[in-house]
Amino acid sequence: MKSLILSLTLVAIGLVGCAKFSEGPSFAIQTKKARLCNDWKLSDYVLNGNNIFDATLTTKMSIDKDGTYSISNYTNELGQIQGTYSHGTWVFGEDHTSVFFYADTTTINPVHEYSIKELRNKRMVLEEEITWTGDKHRLTFIQQ
Repeated sequence: MKSLILSLTLVAIGLVGCAKFSEGPSFAIQTKKARLCNDWKLSDYVLNGNNIFDATLTTKMSIDKDGTYSISNYTNELGQIQGTYSHGTWVFGEDHTSVFFYADTTTINPVHEYSIKELRNKRMVLEEEITWTGDKHRLTFIQQ
């Protein structure tokens, strides 16, 4: 019985110590891929520490398990819906703490390279630093 308790304690300590994201839970039942693959809506956007979220612009992102994604941005201007749409492929970084979005399957360089700061079933926080400008983008998504 003591060995069972010791084993469970060691496993629990190991799971708590395996937190890969700087924010968010230390332990999750679902895999990272299962949590990432979802329909998301942008709920907050911070640029260089300043909140620039525009509630009149709706941004939705769908990330699918087959390695594809789509993003739509739309707003209602004078009774007309104006928007843009893009899609492509995505892959995790080597240690699953980052995610790369590509415009298509033939592109070598990603369109966006995000650090995953928090990844929950209903909330995701991504950060991207643009090297040539030094701008730091922090995007918070909620599950749709």
